[in-house]
Parts: sequence; C-alpha cells; structure tokens
Amino acid sequence: LSKDEMFAFDEALPWLSYVREHGVQQFVAMFHDNKALTSDELLWGDEIEYHLVRLDEKQKTAKVALRAEEVLEVLRQKEHQFGRRDGFGEACSWHPEYGAWMVEGTPRVPYGGYTADLRRVEHNMRLRRKRLGAGLRPDEHAITMPAFPTLD
Repeated sequence: LSKDEMFAFDEALPWLSYVREHGVQQFVAMFHDNKALTSDELLWGDEIEYHLVRLDEKQKTAKVALRAEEVLEVLRQKEHQFGRRDGFGEACSWHPEYGAWMVEGTPRVPYGGYTADLRRVEHNMRLRRKRLGAGLRPDEHAITMPAFPTLD
C-alpha cells in the first residue's frame, strides 16, 4: 500500500471504467501466462483486519487509535526476533490496511492442501490476536468488525 490521498466519491467516478477494464485485462493476461501450469500445490491463506481502538474508561468512549504504523513496526520487529522462519510452527506477517487505525495479519507461511493445514488455521488466528494484543497499550484493543461505528 502507498500513502496517498483518497479520492472523494465524486472524484473517483470518472476512473471506475478504467479500473474495471484494466482489472479484466490483468486477469486475462495472468490467466494466459499460467493456463499451462499443472500439478501445482494449492497454497492458500487468510487475512484478518483489525481496528485499533482506545477505550477511555472515565469518558466512557471508544475512539480509533491512530497508531497502526507504530504498532506494525513493533509487531514486525518482534516477529523478526521471535517468529519461526523454518516453515515449522506458526508465524505471522503484518501489513498496513486501509486506515491509520487498521492492521492486517496473515500467516507468514501459506497453508497447503493437507488436512493438517486446516488444523493450523485457528491456531494461527489465535496467535495473531495474542501477538497483536501484546503490542498494544493497556487502554487499546484490537477488534474485528467490518467498520468502526462512529466514523463519519
């Protein structure tokens, strides 16, 4: 992701057909580049998008915590220091998301096509939540919901 200004809805409208057309062109080009591949292992993963929220007990308010960049840096450093890189055991990968209060977590190593991989999913999701929680301040929480309710 890049740090750029977003278009307002009205400003984005002229670009919609361009985005659709080029998205289809990219898909077709990738299909043609890869249509002859066979017997590749199916690799897949998941992603969880977390909203960083600061709870003020005195004011009884919840506000987004605009610390995603700072939290990502801490998470990446800890993951580099403590995460496994040998493909055994679980590890996490952290990415910026849409807003300055959002973080995305994925498994560092993709899942494969085996039953054992299905059993890894929940464990890795729990690990990501635990590691993210350890990188937050005491009054901050990571919540997973489609949108934060008080954003205008």
